[in-house]
Amino acid sequence: MKDARAAALARYLYQRAAAFSLSADVNDAHGTAHAGMALLDAAALAEQLRSTDESLRTLSEAGRFETMPDGKAVFLETSELRAAIQRPLLGSRMTGQEILALVVETAGRRR
Repeated sequence: MKDARAAALARYLYQRAAAFSLSADVNDAHGTAHAGMALLDAAALAEQLRSTDESLRTLSEAGRFETMPDGKAVFLETSELRAAIQRPLLGSRMTGQEILALVVETAGRRR
């Protein structure tokens, strides 16, 4: 059974990827398109996280998940998290793993 927190984090990253992709389509910006692809990679990685993964524990302790009915969860974004994702993605290329680590690191600082 997949962890609800991993699914919630993946949904959040897929949503951010969609926003980057839409922006890339409108602006014809290749760098933004690459950022969207990296976010898709990060989302795919997040989907595979196990319930014992340190990243999920850190995000949970930072209060980044809200429990929902039927065993589901929602990832709670902060302005700091959104800024952390957007700044480096728009400035320099990152991998999906680097984005995932950045999200965890940024949330962990707010504990």
